[in-house]
Amino acid sequence: MMTRSELVTEFRDWTDQPNTAIITAAMANREINRAYRELRGKINARNYRFYFKSSTVTTVAATPFVAYPSDCVMPNKLVDSDNNVLLHRDIEMFDHSLDTAEPERWDTAGRNMVFSPIPDSTYTYTIYYTYDPGDMSSDSSVPVFVPGYEDVIAVKAAINSKMIRDESVKDMAQNVYVERLLSLLNAVSAGITSSSGRVIQSNYDLGDF
Repeated sequence: MMTRSELVTEFRDWTDQPNTAIITAAMANREINRAYRELRGKINARNYRFYFKSSTVTTVAATPFVAYPSDCVMPNKLVDSDNNVLLHRDIEMFDHSLDTAEPERWDTAGRNMVFSPIPDSTYTYTIYYTYDPGDMSSDSSVPVFVPGYEDVIAVKAAINSKMIRDESVKDMAQNVYVERLLSLLNAVSAGITSSSGRVIQSNYDLGDF
């Protein structure tokens, strides 16, 4: 996997700016990470389970809200200790008159999960979610990416920077970017499968929801 330093070198090759006189190191790093963020967004749009992980969340008695993990982009499901999938329902469907009890459903409110009924105790759930791996913070950092496709980050950074002066190189960069992006998105789409789990208060299996 290419490091940020190697991606910057390739970015400078595309822009024909081998030193820091015009494009400083900070500018180059910023363009690389900007392109990396844009491409992560495209990957998530194609396959939300490429950047996918699990963590645990624990409710607080008499409190309906629990914060999402800080790197959570999109929650997928909550699973209790018995491997039951907690129902995801619109908060408008919650019955707020219920007494506190073990939660049966959840929804999103800002950067928090909100539960119904309001928990009467502490309950721990496994949350599965799309996460953001964050920017590359050092020259030795490597992107969380499909191996062999990270060069598209440098090409995208060069295009974004508008620092490619030669028109033929601009055209080449755009063509390379489109070709590599299509290959990348095909790669992240490969092997997408769905899974199911037991759902509380349901008589059918629920997969992606």
